[in-house]
Amino acid sequence: ASGMCEHGRILHHLRNNVENSRNTVLIVGYQAENTLGRRIVEQRKVVKIFGKPYRLKAEVCIVDAFSAHADRNDLLEFSGAIQGLKKVFIVHGESKQTESLAEAIRAQGIKDVRVPMAGEEIEV
Repeated sequence: ASGMCEHGRILHHLRNNVENSRNTVLIVGYQAENTLGRRIVEQRKVVKIFGKPYRLKAEVCIVDAFSAHADRNDLLEFSGAIQGLKKVFIVHGESKQTESLAEAIRAQGIKDVRVPMAGEEIEV
């Protein structure tokens, strides 16, 4: 499911199936902090879906082999290949990783690399 199990049809599937121990929830991608997907990966005893608590009795299996995003090396290769790149905003990811990526991009010679705070407004 897209969106870390936060939106769409997956919510209905999870709501209807997480409480049954005969079911398996297969997680095949990274699940960010503070998302339903992460709470399922952490195998919390109770997860909230549509604001209601559900007991997580389904088996949870995790396959960390798939991703819809470029990895760090791909992003660095991409930013390094853009001629005349002057400013970069990193707006997706957890703070430890985004700050580390910002430093790596700065090391490529791009000095204006920012990791905005949630809700911060920037005039471009």
